[in-house]
Order: sequence, then structure tokens, then C-alpha cells
Amino acid sequence: MKRFISSFFVWFRNNVPDPIRFILSGSVGSFLFYLLNESILALVDIPWEPVTVAFFLSYCLSIGVQYFLHAYLVFGPDENLAKGLLSCCGGYSLALFASTPINYSLVNHLHASGFQAWLGTLLITGVANYILLTYLLGGSKEKNV
Repeated sequence: MKRFISSFFVWFRNNVPDPIRFILSGSVGSFLFYLLNESILALVDIPWEPVTVAFFLSYCLSIGVQYFLHAYLVFGPDENLAKGLLSCCGGYSLALFASTPINYSLVNHLHASGFQAWLGTLLITGVANYILLTYLLGGSKEKNV
């Protein structure tokens, strides 16, 4: 079974264009991120800017999950797990700190709902994430690893 799954990932990386793989991987990760965000909002009493704080916390927690999705679906697993994970954390940390004021502005200045702010923030930062992570994780690595 492990060989089949590994072969599928290799086939997927070699036959589906990079941007589509990134969108699919990002969509799965974003869905999990959204579930985490909603869970935090529902279960944790956050006294100050709850939508923005929940966004920040769920983003931090979802970076590791997103790394594994990107590693297997988009770029291929890195031989050095720590290096790949740190690269992903670095790239997403830039987006995280840029997205927090974007999310805050959508909620407080444009009066977006929590979902609208969550989706708007992801759409705004998504293109930058693709470019940055392709540079950090994609490089010249072989797709058939």
C-alpha cells in the first residue's frame, strides 16, 4: 500500500501542473485551517479581537499540516525534513504576519464577517505564498522523489 501511495504522489507531481497542484494542496490545507479556525472561535473565549486572534492561532497551528500537503502533492518530500519544515514555516510566517493586519482591516474597516475576512485574507496572500514557497521548497528538486 505504501508503494502504491508513493507511486501515486510521483505520478501526480509529474502529470499535474505546479499551480494546479498548489491550489489543490492549498485547498485541502485551507479547509483544515478553516475547521481549526472555527473550532477555536467556538471553543475558546477570546476577549480581544476574537476573529483576528483565532485566525492567527489557527494559521500557526496549520503550517505543519500545510507543509506535508505541499511536500507530497506539490514539490516532493525534502530529504531533510527539518530543513523543509523550517523553510515552509519561514515562508508562511511572512504571510502570517502580513495577513494579520489584512484580516484586522477586513473585519474592523470593511466590516467583513469572520468567514469573509478569513477567505479574503487567504485570497490576498495566496499568490505571494505560491511564489515564495515555490522558491523555498520547489527549487530544482526532482519531482519523482
